[in-house]
Amino acid sequence: MGVFELPQGYVEIRKIDLVEDKKAAFLVNMGAFGTLPLLFFIGLIFNPLSIVDSLNNFLNLFLNLSVLLVMWLAIVLYIIAHEFVHGVFIKKYSGKKAKYGFTGVYAFAGSDAYFNKRQYIVISLAPVVLWGVIFFLLNIFLPVGWFWPVYLIQMMNISGAAGDIYVTRQVCKLPADLLIKDAGVSMIMYSRMT
Repeated sequence: MGVFELPQGYVEIRKIDLVEDKKAAFLVNMGAFGTLPLLFFIGLIFNPLSIVDSLNNFLNLFLNLSVLLVMWLAIVLYIIAHEFVHGVFIKKYSGKKAKYGFTGVYAFAGSDAYFNKRQYIVISLAPVVLWGVIFFLLNIFLPVGWFWPVYLIQMMNISGAAGDIYVTRQVCKLPADLLIKDAGVSMIMYSRMT
């Protein structure tokens, strides 16, 4: 089912390591943090708050320990769920379970398999798309009081996918015969020698 040996004639053409490559890590982190204010203002369009209400709600949120603990738990569960979705698609395309880990900065799902370009793009973007739709639907159908707690996790979903989006953009620029091996935070891209 999956490809676990590099086919003859393929050579490494690109490597992205989000821990070792400081420029890539900087771009990913700036993308993640840079989208948060934009996403916050988009949230205000759908659920406007007065400045006084916003400050009071913000202070109450952080002064209320139980709410804070629930939000942290929701964030941790979301991170696990995000990586689990990567793992589901890794298994779908390779036939083997993903390897999960945490570097201290990034949570990841990786594999020893080589994925073609289309498979890799699906693996990479599946969590942000799937959870994005789920959180969007929750924001539509849950009572208005739930908007901001759900939307804060949606903000994490989108900003937290900065690494997935960055790597996908790089993959899209490479040849159609591309094979990608994703160890979690480092991705090696291979193509046939021409």
